[in-house]
Amino acid sequence: MNSSDLPNQQDSAGGEDKRVSPHLRVVFETACRITAPFFDPAQGWGGKSLTMYARQALREEYPNLTQQDIAILFAAVQRFHRDSANK
Repeated sequence: MNSSDLPNQQDSAGGEDKRVSPHLRVVFETACRITAPFFDPAQGWGGKSLTMYARQALREEYPNLTQQDIAILFAAVQRFHRDSANK
């Protein structure tokens, strides 16, 4: 994803985009791919989910992000995978 792939700073209603973490939007797609195995219900260890390791994978992949950024990114990725599984 490059900067030309990002939407302009307006939402579909014509207002300004209120999101404050555009640097996380740039890495979101890659973060979803990196964490996909941890959210796969067919994967697991002793019947336990591996989602707790997804946050660590994000920390390792993006060491320059703050803990707050990792928490925001993890929450978004977790929501993405949960919503994808329900479709």
